[in-house]
Amino acid sequence: MNYHYGNLAETVVKWLVETSNLERILSIDLETKVLKENEFLTGELILCVSLSDFTDGEVCRKVFVLERENLQSEGRLLAAVDDFLLQMRPLVLVGYNLCGYDIPLLNLKLRMHPEHIYWGIKDAIERSFPIDMKHPIRFELAKYSTDGVPKILRLDKVVMHERWAELRLMRTKNLVSQTISEKGRAIYRMWKKDRDKFNKYAEGDANDVLLMFEELFLKPLLTTPAELRR
Repeated sequence: MNYHYGNLAETVVKWLVETSNLERILSIDLETKVLKENEFLTGELILCVSLSDFTDGEVCRKVFVLERENLQSEGRLLAAVDDFLLQMRPLVLVGYNLCGYDIPLLNLKLRMHPEHIYWGIKDAIERSFPIDMKHPIRFELAKYSTDGVPKILRLDKVVMHERWAELRLMRTKNLVSQTISEKGRAIYRMWKKDRDKFNKYAEGDANDVLLMFEELFLKPLLTTPAELRR
């Protein structure tokens, strides 16, 4: 049988629907202090963890923001995220470049903060099922391209695509420059100088990726809006 990775993800999501576990799907996104291109996955400071889930049939957003620029504050941030994850116990983690960045960085941070065992974070990144949306999205958007070749696009390009025109995405990427050389510094400046704007920016990715997940994985399984938002 010619099964592929998409079939596996679809099977997991179908099981969540059948067992009424949609509230245990969690979209996650990290914003970090990266001022140079070669600083990714080098232990960079986490500025915030943004989470979105389906609570009581509605999309619920939470942002945990670093208070001070030091490892002690980062430890407190991780502890707050850990408390939330211990209560939620997600079965599926959703993100964009989730497996290439967010999960590896969280694993690295667990080693950098040995003073506490973050069981909620460990369970979420080691035991839940990851769905990295950059892959389902690249195949979906290939249907709209002239050559039909699946390509991985930056998320700021993805959210502006015509495919999602009817979705109520936040599209907060336009709050900062998306050029590779400027993006990291712009995010860091926003965290330091304008926390309200930073919080809005941080909410966007986890929210929008969850809605695109819903569009591609849940809508084909659920027949009415009431079922989607149950």
